[in-house]
Amino acid sequence: MSAPTKIETGTMTSKGQVLIPKAMRDAAGLVPGRPYKVTVNDAGQVLVEPLGFGPGDAEERMRRMREGLLALAGKYPNPDGLTTDQYMRELRGDYEP
Repeated sequence: MSAPTKIETGTMTSKGQVLIPKAMRDAAGLVPGRPYKVTVNDAGQVLVEPLGFGPGDAEERMRRMREGLLALAGKYPNPDGLTTDQYMRELRGDYEP
């Protein structure tokens, strides 16, 4: 685990509620209305993590996938001008999955 870049302090309410500052919620990916999990690690630290994507997040997942693919696009040269299928055939030989 990396060292914290900023430390915030606060006080727990009488009902056991704890405020997580917005900058830390954003950095952790915690979003209002979305599920999260709370665990305690071996060092006794309390960890709060978001639980995946909700059903309405298909657009966000697609955006992130496109962003990742666009980051890779053009990074690897194709001097032979082969299509992906041709290149895979060349790598695999006669093997077909």
